[in-house]
Amino acid sequence: MGKRIKTIIVGIAGLLVGAWLMTIFTAQPQKAAFQWPVVQVAKRVAPSVVVVLNNRIEGNREQMKGMGSGVILNRQGDIVTNYHVVQGADSLTVILSNGRRFRARVVGVDPPTDLAVIRIHADNLVPIQFARSAHIEPGQLVVAIGNSLGLTHTVTVGVISAKDRVMYRDGWEYHLIQTDAAINPGNSGGPLVNDAGELIGINSSKIAQAGIEGIGFAIPSDTVQYVVTQLLHYGRVRRPWIGATLQPMPNRSLGMLVVAVTPGGPAARSGLKPGDMITSINGQPVHRLRDVIRVLERTAVGREIRVGVVRGSETLQVSLRLQESPPASKQQAS
Repeated sequence: MGKRIKTIIVGIAGLLVGAWLMTIFTAQPQKAAFQWPVVQVAKRVAPSVVVVLNNRIEGNREQMKGMGSGVILNRQGDIVTNYHVVQGADSLTVILSNGRRFRARVVGVDPPTDLAVIRIHADNLVPIQFARSAHIEPGQLVVAIGNSLGLTHTVTVGVISAKDRVMYRDGWEYHLIQTDAAINPGNSGGPLVNDAGELIGINSSKIAQAGIEGIGFAIPSDTVQYVVTQLLHYGRVRRPWIGATLQPMPNRSLGMLVVAVTPGGPAARSGLKPGDMITSINGQPVHRLRDVIRVLERTAVGREIRVGVVRGSETLQVSLRLQESPPASKQQAS
């Protein structure tokens, strides 16, 4: 009898050991999978990503003519997307990650950055968290989420390939993040996030190079925050304007040459003249147009800037009060 009980105990112990070993070997791959940061990033970010439908009226019927993505900015229902996603729409529909549908209205658009803000009336929204795109580095892990080719909440993974790529399209200059994460039509307006699930860019397939694999572009989050703030406050982006056409000198270390001055504009009122050479703005040396733009982007319309000028043998300091840039059709100088 004792021998029989001993045999039973040994058998039960064997079953328990076997079950324990099976648990280890079957659970380990699952545990390892959930340690991959993209899984948690996708879960964290998904509620902040929406589908944006561009609807057009044809005859008496409303039809969906385009699809893109968007990112929830706040609990008030503001959503950022690409301008080309909403361009030409007769109406807009937003679909949340839980499937709820809402009509949206346009708050403001900014074609030069391909950004737009739209608004819905909904509750329990989950805003995305922003990170500074100025702090990103090439090689950093990134995740893109969007409605790629109509497939909602598609997740793609890559790295930052470059921090500040300058691209020209449709007459606009874009300063972009380059990534090898797949960005396809439908991804436009969706987020590019870091490994903490924080927004570092808004994807734009419009700016991508057709037929080229492994190269995608996103609008940096620092640009997105600046544009979004302007659109929410004014319905447009109020860009500062100096009212002068500038070009680099052959020797760029000298500064920027004033080629023309708009009559009645800020430069003309400050006394700047064609032939003057601008060497600095607010104490920052300027050698190319990008240097001028970088200073102006940090200065509000209506503020004064100090312009260092060389006129013949004279060195001058000129005070110039910035105006809002007029529509492109009315500008006679940059």
